[in-house]
Amino acid sequence: MKISTPNPGLKSLFKATFWMGSLALVLIIAAGIIYLVSAQTNPSGKRIIKTLGNSVAISFDESDIPHIQAKSSSDALFALGYLHASERSWQMEINRRLSSGRLSEILGNETVAIDRFIRTLGIKHAAEKQFDRYPIATKRLLQSYADGVNAGNTYLGWALPVEYYLTGSKPGHWSPTDSVAWMLMMALDLGGNWHKELQRLELSQFLTTQQVWEVMPAYTPGDPVSNVDFAKMYRDINVFNPNPHARDQKSKKLPATELAITEVPGGKDGIGSNNWALSGKLTASGKPLLANDPHLGLSAPAIWYMAHMEAPGLNVIGATLPGIPAVVLGRTDKFAWSFTNTGPDVQDLYIEQLDPKNPGVYRGPEGPLPFKVRQEIIDIKGQLPLRFLVKETRHGPVISESYARAKRAIDTDRFALSLRWTALDIENQSVDGLIDMNHAKDLDTFKQALRKNYAPMQNVVMADVDGNISLQTAGVAPKRTLHQGLYGVAPALSWEKQYDWTGYVPFDQLPSSNNPDTNWIATANQKILSSNDPNPLTGDWDLPTRYDRIVELIKGKSMHDLPSMKSMQADTHSLGATPLLELFKSAQSKHPLAQQAIELSRNFDGDMKIDSAGALIFNAWADQLSRKLFSRLAYLFTENYGARNFRQPLILQLQNPDSPWCNDPQTEKIETCAEASNAAFDNALEQLSAQFGDNPKNWVWGNAHIAV
Repeated sequence: MKISTPNPGLKSLFKATFWMGSLALVLIIAAGIIYLVSAQTNPSGKRIIKTLGNSVAISFDESDIPHIQAKSSSDALFALGYLHASERSWQMEINRRLSSGRLSEILGNETVAIDRFIRTLGIKHAAEKQFDRYPIATKRLLQSYADGVNAGNTYLGWALPVEYYLTGSKPGHWSPTDSVAWMLMMALDLGGNWHKELQRLELSQFLTTQQVWEVMPAYTPGDPVSNVDFAKMYRDINVFNPNPHARDQKSKKLPATELAITEVPGGKDGIGSNNWALSGKLTASGKPLLANDPHLGLSAPAIWYMAHMEAPGLNVIGATLPGIPAVVLGRTDKFAWSFTNTGPDVQDLYIEQLDPKNPGVYRGPEGPLPFKVRQEIIDIKGQLPLRFLVKETRHGPVISESYARAKRAIDTDRFALSLRWTALDIENQSVDGLIDMNHAKDLDTFKQALRKNYAPMQNVVMADVDGNISLQTAGVAPKRTLHQGLYGVAPALSWEKQYDWTGYVPFDQLPSSNNPDTNWIATANQKILSSNDPNPLTGDWDLPTRYDRIVELIKGKSMHDLPSMKSMQADTHSLGATPLLELFKSAQSKHPLAQQAIELSRNFDGDMKIDSAGALIFNAWADQLSRKLFSRLAYLFTENYGARNFRQPLILQLQNPDSPWCNDPQTEKIETCAEASNAAFDNALEQLSAQFGDNPKNWVWGNAHIAV
C-alpha cells in the first residue's frame, strides 16, 4: 500500500497551530497565576492604604482577622469599607443591587420578579428618606465607609472576582444610602411575620378559623391570641380568588414579573439564634461569660466578616456585615453584646377594597381614597426595560401585584393586599444606632444607643468587665391588646379603623433584665414576655425548645468556663423530639428492615449526633407523619412545609389519639394516630432504603443532614 506524503504546507500549518496553541495555554496559565496573586488578600504583616497614607494601618492575625489602627473613626470606617470591598466585592455588589432592585441589569430576566418586588416595597426610596434625617456626623461616617468601599474596588483593578467577568459587569458606586438600604434588607430577612398572615388567609378559604389555628397554632396551645373569626370575615366579603389552583406553580409557570412562591426574603425555616450570659457567680473565673449563636441562613461567602477597629474613642472587635459600617456583634475593652431575633409582629397585611369603576381609588374608613402612584423602570440585560406602576395606600405599598402568592389568594379584580411595616418608617435610624453602639464607653451608654435601633428588633444580651449581665430588647413594635381584634395574626380590613396602628410600645416598656437573681440570662427566639404583659409583641413566637435546652445545660454544671460554653454551643440534643419519642418507639412495621431500624432507634433520646442512625430514622418518620397528617392541604402544605414549620401542630394533634387529622379522608376506615404513625414508619423505611441502601447501620444523620 502506498502511503501519501503529507503536504509540506499543511505540515507547517499544523506546527504553527501547535505552537500558537501552546503559547496561548502558557499565557492563560500565566494570567491565571497573576490573577490569583493579584486577588490574594489578607497578606501577613501590615497593609498601608495609599489614600490615607500613615493614618491607617491594617494587620492580619493568624486567623486572617484584620486589625485596623486609625487616627480617627472616619479613617477606621474608610478602612473597614476598603476591606469589605477588597475581600467581598461581589457579595456587596449583589447586595447593593438586591436592595435597590437592580439585579436584572446584570443577571437578565431571571431576577426581574425579585427586582419588581423590592421596588414595590420601596427599599431604596425609604433608605434615602431615612438617611436625610441622620445626624450630620453619622452621614460623614457613612460617607467615609462608602469612600473606602469604592477605594477597595479600585484597588482590585482587573483582579476582580470572576463573577464580574461572567456577567460582563463591574463594581458599581457605593453610596451611604446603600448601607441604610442593606440594613432594611436585613430587617426584611428577619421579619417574616406577614408570611404567616398570608398563610392564614389562604387556609381560611378551605378551613374554619378553629382549623386554621390547628394548622398554625398560637404560641400557647388552646389560647389563640385573636378573638376574631377571621375565616368567616373573609368569606363574608368574598375576598378569595374563585380559582386559586389556576395559579399553582406546579401546573402553570408564573410570569417572570411576578415573584414566585418561595423567593421572598424572610419567613424561612431553619434559622434561629441563641444567646446567654452567666454572672461571675456561675463561672470559674468569677467574671461573666457571654455566648452567641446568630444562626442565620447558610451562604457562601459567609454573611459575617470579622474585624477589629481601633481609633480614639473606638476599640471594638467582632462580626461585621459587609455593607454596614459597624461591628454588629462583638465586644469593646469594657463590655460585650450579642443578638437574637425577637420576632415581633411588625408587619401587617391589609385587604384593600377596590372600585372596579375607578381603579385610582380604594376604600377608606370614611370613603374612597386615592392611591399614591409612582412609576418604576427596571433595566433588563438583553431585553427592553420593564415599566410598571407601584400603588401605595395609607398603610403602605400594594404587594399583591408583584407577589404571585398574594395574587393567587384574593380576587384581584375587587381587592388588593398592602403591607404596613415598621422598617420603612422615615424615623428609622438603625445604622446610626449601630455606630453609636460601637463608640459606647460602657453598658449605660451602650443601652442609650440601643434606643436608636428600629428594625429588626433584637434581644440584646450583654456583659461587662464590672460583672454585670443584662438583657434589653431593642426596636419598635406596634401597640396591641391581647385577645382584642385581629392582633396582627391575619390580614385586616383596611377600611375598618379599629385595625389601624395607634403607636409603638415605648422603649422603657420593652423586655429588660439586669443582674437577675438566677445569675443567668438566655434567649432563643422564644416568648420573652409574661402571659399577662400589657404590651404583647406577637402571637407567633418560636417554640421554647432551644431555650429550655440552654437552661438545662446552664443548670447542669455548678461552675462554667470557656470549654463548657463551647460545649453548649456544640450541643446536638433536640428537645423538640421529646414529645414524639413515645409514639415513635411504639411504631410498628412489616417492612423487612423494620426490626433492624427499631433496634437502632431503641436508645435514641433526641440527640442528633452526626453518627446516629436513630436520629435519621426518627426524622424520616416525623417527616412522613407530618406529610400524612397535613398533605391534604395540597399546595398550601407543600409550599409552606418545613420540618420546624409543622412540628408544633404535629405535636398538638398527636396529643389526641383520635385526632381527625390522623384519619385518611380517602379511605372508609377511621384511622387513629397510632395507625398513621405505623404508616409513616413504613414510608420512612422505604424512603431511607431507597436513598441510603438496605443496611440500616449506614443510615446515619450526618450523611443526610449536611450543610454543603
